[in-house]
Amino acid sequence: MDPSKEKDQKQTVPSKRKPNIIPIILLVLLIAASCGAAFYYYTSAHKAKRNTAEIDSPVTRAQIIEDPLINRGDKTTSVLDDGIETTDLVTDPPAITHADKPSGLLPSELPETPTDIKQSPNLDKEEPVKISICSEPAKQLDTFYQSLDKEAYMSAYKIDGSSKNHFSKLIQKLLANPPQVTRESDDLYTILRNTAHFFRISGKDNILMMKGILDNEKNKLEQILSDYYLLVSNAECSTSGYGNVDKDALYEYACFFLNTMGGRLYLFRRDSLSRMVVTYYAVLLVDEANIQNNNRHGIALRPVVDMLINEMEMGGSSLKKSDIYLNKLYDLKEKYQ
Repeated sequence: MDPSKEKDQKQTVPSKRKPNIIPIILLVLLIAASCGAAFYYYTSAHKAKRNTAEIDSPVTRAQIIEDPLINRGDKTTSVLDDGIETTDLVTDPPAITHADKPSGLLPSELPETPTDIKQSPNLDKEEPVKISICSEPAKQLDTFYQSLDKEAYMSAYKIDGSSKNHFSKLIQKLLANPPQVTRESDDLYTILRNTAHFFRISGKDNILMMKGILDNEKNKLEQILSDYYLLVSNAECSTSGYGNVDKDALYEYACFFLNTMGGRLYLFRRDSLSRMVVTYYAVLLVDEANIQNNNRHGIALRPVVDMLINEMEMGGSSLKKSDIYLNKLYDLKEKYQ
């Protein structure tokens, strides 16, 4: 073989191999580009799908506790279908308010807001209980009569029923038969009648019983008279069981104690403390009649008030409410000067 041909043959061999390598390289590059594009498309689609799912279904606290791949404030690692590991930082989803609602969600898909939460109906506020001014005095009188029924000395008087019912009937009987206030000194008979007034109306047994009660319950007399006066002087206490009395008859008895010989004799037969308290409430009843322009006997209170002030200042220190009595009496003294 000609050496020049042999040389040409050697030079043509590489030219024949070169076309065989280039297609292989191009094929490898094409496959790599296809795989890269497929991987990019897959990962992008998977991430978009996961983000949409997180918006549609916000992570709740229960899911955070139950799902081991979701830990608040911790890095978690999950493996995709293609074997690639992804690392994300998962935190609590922010609370969605009216101003932050995503525009792509339907109203029915939005989480409940405070306006959607059913609230329990407001309970009706209980109106404050109005305490009547008559309640406490009536209760104290009831307590007094109940204790009176248990006293041993009361069994000697043999009254029918409770002491409350007995004295209620007796009071009504006395009010229905008031003493004579005017023209008492015209004849001796009227003076004697007034002197024996309570004996004539009440009877011997009731007089003895009242004397026994006054002797044994002397320390309760102030409170008893105070309660009775409050109940009979307030119109709203007429249904209390004690306040339904004849006010005109009460005025007659007040005048009897203040302005008649028979009434004053009754008071002076009692101890000084009882006399001062009864006289005090008699003054208040006549003053109330003056306020209502119903002092029909024209009883002058100024002399009585001055006398009672002097008596209380001299010997009324043992009275539990002496300061209250004197303050009221000084007001009346100024009123009637």
